[in-house]
Amino acid sequence: MSGRQSWSEEDMAKAVAAVVSGKMGYKLAARTYHIPRSTLQRRASKVRYQLPDDPKPLMGHYRRVFTDNQEKDLVGYIKSMEKYFMGVSRRDIRELAFQYAEDNNLNHPFDVNSRMAGEDWVRNFLKRNPELLNRSEKEYELEPVNFDQFYHFMCQLS
Repeated sequence: MSGRQSWSEEDMAKAVAAVVSGKMGYKLAARTYHIPRSTLQRRASKVRYQLPDDPKPLMGHYRRVFTDNQEKDLVGYIKSMEKYFMGVSRRDIRELAFQYAEDNNLNHPFDVNSRMAGEDWVRNFLKRNPELLNRSEKEYELEPVNFDQFYHFMCQLS
């Protein structure tokens, strides 16, 4: 039998609390609660550096760029663009997502040279928000939208 994960979650919680509160260092807490130091460091950093409104982590190596509230804001912007203008293309949504992430100083994997979110991101965004898919893609291409003017117009309204 191996000695892997021979510690309890209760001991881990106590050790993480001691480290985060500053009562103990990693080494002392690991020895006191009989927990691997590297595991304690990883768990404590998740608690210490995760903000309350952080995006939920996903399985695998992908991570969400926007929180649920931020995605609702994006959906609201897109619906407003559709209301005030003729239509919104996937490219417009990609530009909007990039600009929103930049304006909010979010860490994002978007392409800074093209200043747009990726195709995969917009596809998954539209899957998460099916109410934006009520029109065919051809209708979205009828009239181009001056995205920068609209975005700054919306920022002034809110």
